Amino acid sequence: MSASNGSGGLAANALYYGDCLDWMRRWDDSTVDLIYLDPPFNSNADYNTLYAADGGGDAQFRAFTDTWTWDDAAADRLSAYLGAVARPAHNAVIGLYRMLGECGMLAYLTYMAERLEQCRRLLKTTGSFYYHCDPTASHYIKVLMDTVFGPGNFRNEIVWKRTNTHNDAQHRYPNTNDVLLFYANPEAAFARTIVPHDPGYIRDKYRYDDGDGRLYQRDNMTSPKPRPNMMYDWRGWPHPKTGWRYKRETMQRLHNEGRIHYPSSADGVPDHTKRPRLKRYLDEQSGAVLGNVWTDIAPLNSQAKERLDYPTQKPADLLRRVIKASSNPGDLVLDPFCGCGTTVKAARSLDRRWTGIDISSFAVDVMLELLGDRTTPVYGIPRDLRSAKRLAQDDPFGFETWAIDRLAGFAPNTKQVADGGIDGRATLAIKPDDWDSRLALAQVKGGKHNASMLRDFCGVTDKTKAAVGCYITLTPVSTDAARSDASGLGKITVSGEPYRRMNLWSITEHFDDRRPNLPQMNNPHTGKPLQQPSLF
Repeated sequence: MSASNGSGGLAANALYYGDCLDWMRRWDDSTVDLIYLDPPFNSNADYNTLYAADGGGDAQFRAFTDTWTWDDAAADRLSAYLGAVARPAHNAVIGLYRMLGECGMLAYLTYMAERLEQCRRLLKTTGSFYYHCDPTASHYIKVLMDTVFGPGNFRNEIVWKRTNTHNDAQHRYPNTNDVLLFYANPEAAFARTIVPHDPGYIRDKYRYDDGDGRLYQRDNMTSPKPRPNMMYDWRGWPHPKTGWRYKRETMQRLHNEGRIHYPSSADGVPDHTKRPRLKRYLDEQSGAVLGNVWTDIAPLNSQAKERLDYPTQKPADLLRRVIKASSNPGDLVLDPFCGCGTTVKAARSLDRRWTGIDISSFAVDVMLELLGDRTTPVYGIPRDLRSAKRLAQDDPFGFETWAIDRLAGFAPNTKQVADGGIDGRATLAIKPDDWDSRLALAQVKGGKHNASMLRDFCGVTDKTKAAVGCYITLTPVSTDAARSDASGLGKITVSGEPYRRMNLWSITEHFDDRRPNLPQMNNPHTGKPLQQPSLF
């Protein structure tokens, strides 16, 4: 599979690995019908840290790491907006800067502003856009989106009840909802969503039956506004002040069908002080029109069949609702922060074309697993040794992240400069029989190997008392000196099974489907033991 589709147009029914900003900048204007965006944001972080200039933690962007801090990159983004009056988000960014100052929140908002501008450019004049976020930053995001998409294109703020109430909030109401900000161009497609009536509504409104079990409610037959041609008396009942809702011929048909309730007194005499009412039967109603508060789609619990143990995974029903409401079969749906791929799978099931982007190679692998089709085109990610070498040359940090993700249970280091020789970490699922630590380390070398590199990593592994180390290179390292250095760290035993403490492994072996013999690891994002074999 190609590592890139070059600078050509956006490919449908394909996945892209890398920063969505880089990919979207390459694509032509007005090519997408619907964009759904669920970017990372740390709703569980201390709210106040987002307003601190030092942010609290290294600047990072990883598959499941969601820390935003004011750093050089954030300062560069702000600087790029200061004098750029023609940029769509210019006014919003400057206003937010004056209000917030240099802080983690502004770092997040400038990051998103760049990407929202590209989304707006890609969206067709008939397109729609949904931004999924939480109340921590939704008000700031709406300011950005009003500026980029135009306040007149705002349609709804949708509230999704994400969880039931909980008692972890002592001095406020617990947060139980997410927010979807819905914007659409004037000619965008939209189909109303009909949902079943609430049981309480049925009990309250549909209280009558004709003795046959068919429930009905008694509905008003008065015209909502004066209609002179509807001013007629009906079977002894004078017309309402504004007239009847139906023509005389329709009233006669409804009468013949037994669909009019005529009020009567206790002795059965017609009560002309009250008005006839229409019998509206429950079994003839399609349901209720869905509003902007969604409480009928449950979050994914630990037992849900579709659950992938992927943080921030959203229910497929939520995405299907969005896609059905704001696109038509054959339309192109884009998710620039695709995560585990719920959006693209939902789009495919509804006969839409789709494209997903994610900066995590781990997420791309999860998507391929979810789609059940390893032949899906993936751009920007190595699919053979030649493209892996090209990635190592063109994007060393990207190659490093991708290579670490090839090892089940390992997470890339959040620091890629001055990392102390550690590029990835993992935790053994079971404590070794003869070693106190469950730590596993990995180091990646995308260039040419030399003996001192391996010796240094062996030293780091020994110094940190890690149970296991894995030294990853592009091509196999098989010299006598390398084998001697690796074997010098000895072995550990896990559940009676011996494992080398230092393992030599190459990307060549990855493409040959050969994995290093490592103990079982925990999933770094859930802490649960990985099932073997892993996705990789």
